[in-house]
Amino acid sequence: MEDAFDSMTATPLAVEAMHEFAGVDARFDAFAALESALDEAETARFSANRAMAVHLDAVRLAIELSRRDPSLYLRPAAVAAPGAEDLAVRAAAAELSMRLRIPAGTIRNRAHEASVLQRCLPLVWERFSDGVADYSDVRVAVDATSGFAAGDPRLVELDAGLAEVIGTITTVQLRQRVRTLRARLERDGLEARHTRAYASRRVVIEHVDDGMAWVSLLTSSVDAARIRARLDATAQRLSGSADEPRNRDQLRADTAVAWLVGDGTPTAARVEVVVTVPVLGLAGVSDQPAMLDGVGPIDRATARQLFADAPSFLRLAVDPITSAPLDLDRTRYRPSNAQRTWLAVTHGRCTRPGCNRLAVSSDIDHVRDWQHGGATDRANLAPLCRGDHRLKHVAKFATVKHSDQSVAWRSPVGRSYTGPPPF
Repeated sequence: MEDAFDSMTATPLAVEAMHEFAGVDARFDAFAALESALDEAETARFSANRAMAVHLDAVRLAIELSRRDPSLYLRPAAVAAPGAEDLAVRAAAAELSMRLRIPAGTIRNRAHEASVLQRCLPLVWERFSDGVADYSDVRVAVDATSGFAAGDPRLVELDAGLAEVIGTITTVQLRQRVRTLRARLERDGLEARHTRAYASRRVVIEHVDDGMAWVSLLTSSVDAARIRARLDATAQRLSGSADEPRNRDQLRADTAVAWLVGDGTPTAARVEVVVTVPVLGLAGVSDQPAMLDGVGPIDRATARQLFADAPSFLRLAVDPITSAPLDLDRTRYRPSNAQRTWLAVTHGRCTRPGCNRLAVSSDIDHVRDWQHGGATDRANLAPLCRGDHRLKHVAKFATVKHSDQSVAWRSPVGRSYTGPPPF
């Protein structure tokens, strides 16, 4: 009998298949390795989802325990004061912030997410705990409960509808599913929902690499469309110039910046920004970068321009070896303006480990309290945001400033957390 794969009778596809799998034995190990890698990626994803569910539940429990018993964190005088529960919650969030190196606000958000999932979306929580649903998706589900009171029977339908698809579709598709479900559940409440959502409009700035930042504006779809239309029209007009080297995206971005800061108008932005420039760096002798307060290093050419020309920038030249100004020690209680400026510039942010609030808008704290013999000098002063400053004085946290100017916080459970030293 003639071979089915004889080159004279085989179809073109069969010939191609023979060529494709001629070396399959030699490539078996590669296919096995590929299959193993794919399986491992999927297994790791499920494990990460389960671990994140455990994390959220543990954060929720820590916050709840501190709420039930404020004396776990607060000093006796604060336990009896109004708002003790909230202060205790803030203290627990601060400790987790220091331990996990994430903002305290994020900690409280995660505790809230776990609580909402367990109380209002038990089926979604089960999918999350089983590792099927990603954290990004369960956050979409939590957001979907906004506006529903606890015990609202419509939450049962929302939970079932989301649990049916969560983990099987993309996050974008899940958001569409949420919009569809909510539109059906709140046929008469769409206007109220928009009103609630519009109340949360805001601007978010996120600094990224290479001296760049994202500026995000959360506003209504109508206003967003109007903004886009005006940017498009302006970019189209400017791009018509023969000597215009910028593309449409660059023109939109530059136009938006000019509008927001008010370039060339009587109301142009006049905000003081702190730029620290090493003296030798200006001359190109040292490779030590200039620092934009609250952001990080900027390139030398930009620093030279700012140092020479920009009236809205506070220009602080520091010693290239010690990075120290003249001695600013004081014997009075209130720090001097020079001390405030120096501490804000050198520390950059609140000195409670894990806090990202800018030092320039923070209080100046006596690490060792003034009434207990603490001096008003650089060795005993540190910037603390208003919330952490209050927390330090009502909670059972002990603080100490090390010789390298880093600040350590010791919690009531006996664990110590140390922030980075200033530059």
